[in-house]
Amino acid sequence: MKKKFISSVFILLLLAAPFGCGKEPKKVTINIKCPPVTMAYDKDHANAEIYDLFTEASEKFKSTYKDYDVEFNITKYKYTDEKEQIPDKFGTDEACDLTYPGSFNNPTYILSGRLASLDDIIDEELKNDIDPKIWEQCSVDGKIYMLPFNQLQNTLLVNEDMMKKAGLNRYVPEKGQIAHWSTEEFNIILKGLKSSFKGDNKYPLAMFALDNQGDTHIMTLLRAYGSDIFDKNGYFNINTPEGIKALKWISQLNKDKLIPYGSENLDFLSNYDLFFNNQLAICYGNNVNLNDAKDKYGLNVFLANFPNMQGNGNATNYLNGFIVFDNNNEDKLKVSKDFVKFIYDNEEYWKYSLSATPVMNSYVKKHKDKVEYMDVYSKNSKNIVDARHNNPNWEGVRDVFHVCIQDLLRGDKSAKEVAKDIDEKCNAAIKKGIEDAKK
Repeated sequence: MKKKFISSVFILLLLAAPFGCGKEPKKVTINIKCPPVTMAYDKDHANAEIYDLFTEASEKFKSTYKDYDVEFNITKYKYTDEKEQIPDKFGTDEACDLTYPGSFNNPTYILSGRLASLDDIIDEELKNDIDPKIWEQCSVDGKIYMLPFNQLQNTLLVNEDMMKKAGLNRYVPEKGQIAHWSTEEFNIILKGLKSSFKGDNKYPLAMFALDNQGDTHIMTLLRAYGSDIFDKNGYFNINTPEGIKALKWISQLNKDKLIPYGSENLDFLSNYDLFFNNQLAICYGNNVNLNDAKDKYGLNVFLANFPNMQGNGNATNYLNGFIVFDNNNEDKLKVSKDFVKFIYDNEEYWKYSLSATPVMNSYVKKHKDKVEYMDVYSKNSKNIVDARHNNPNWEGVRDVFHVCIQDLLRGDKSAKEVAKDIDEKCNAAIKKGIEDAKK
């Protein structure tokens, strides 16, 4: 009787085994590749990079994730090695599954079908926590391809002492706020500053065209008289009454010596030298340049939006976030998306977004005292204009745009001729990018 009982128990155990133990989770390796994006979120982590965020989050994710047995292969690459590390690895075991880009190549990846849309991991709470203007920059044809994390916002940097010396106090904002000027007010400011210099080797406004650096700022100035820069399809559309008027305006600023002499031969950084040396009243930049002006050079500086007709002003931004590659592997795609969602579901990792201005409004409200101007930059997001419209081959656009501005500043071509050149040459570069992406 005892032997019969033992045999029955053994049979029951064998029958129960498949149901009690379950299957071992499938092993999946996720290749994360990232450039050396700075993520210095406080003084004690001044050398932090996106690599550190990925490393920290991946350890906890691995210990809590049940759907797969995940390994992360996290590697860093130089910005100049992006082609070698990402496009050249497509279709191989080393193909990148996830990255945090610092490049202009996202539009090309989207057009070539390499990026996965991320709409399925964005809930209403996160959607409502980020300004719609920022979501627009992450979207193409109604689908979101980048989950934004933080932004470097670009505005004007203004020497407050020069403004007050010129008697322009009424245009100086309250401390810690961003000034909003109409184009008409901006012209009054530039002329007032020039009059106060009394022949000194000083200039009201920065200008440059030697190379492609800082070209986005010049493009933003071209919105001063109502131009949207782009048409509804994202192509350049400067050859309009509004665009031509803005180009004529810049040409006149040059003739009136309201910008540095020989700006066509000046590069972007040379303008900073003038600004930091009190020879330039208004420059362009973000909170990094703002901190340099205050901390390194002891300047009294405030921020202002680029001028527009409405008077609320324009700003641009450099947006960073997470993108996921679709490498035709459902397992890798699911794990990569789940990992990105994990980062957003765990606020402890949002600290890395403090390296610039976090895009999560709730996080800004909690930590607005940690980083100067963080709160006002966040509120200013509603005034952001899309500087690139997710156009491919942006480097090709930059290579020809600054040459067109050189022609304008030298007086070699009229504003109308330059407007025509910008549209033709920049749009040719965009079309080439579209064709190359589809090959």
